[in-house]
Amino acid sequence: MKKILLGIVIVGVLLIGSLQSKVALADEVRSANGSLIARIADREVRSANGSLLYRLDGSEVRDASGRLYLRFEGTEIRSANGSLIGRFDGNEVRDASGRLQGRVEGSDVRDASGRLMGRTQGVSMRQSALFFFFLQ
Repeated sequence: MKKILLGIVIVGVLLIGSLQSKVALADEVRSANGSLIARIADREVRSANGSLLYRLDGSEVRDASGRLYLRFEGTEIRSANGSLIGRFDGNEVRDASGRLQGRVEGSDVRDASGRLMGRTQGVSMRQSALFFFFLQ
């Protein structure tokens, strides 16, 4: 469940960032030790090796085969069947039950206890950083 939620949040954060910006979204998400986790460009999320993971389509996220993966309703993140997965609250990410999963401080992504999980760089740093919280 955590891995599914992490993927959803990462895509969600990038999607929200891209919807708020007129410029092309181009981000990198890196682990705390600097390893590349994903790249986001032209409304696509690709793994470190370049494989297509998700496409961003309006308020929906589709997997590489085009199936609906999740959708965004305001600050809520919902699964393809409509179940609440989590929500964004300022610079914090919370799960469906409201438990804090982590926060973004500048380009640093920290878990709920403050441990550095990774860093982001690019157009929507803050948004892309939230990916970490449900991908671990």
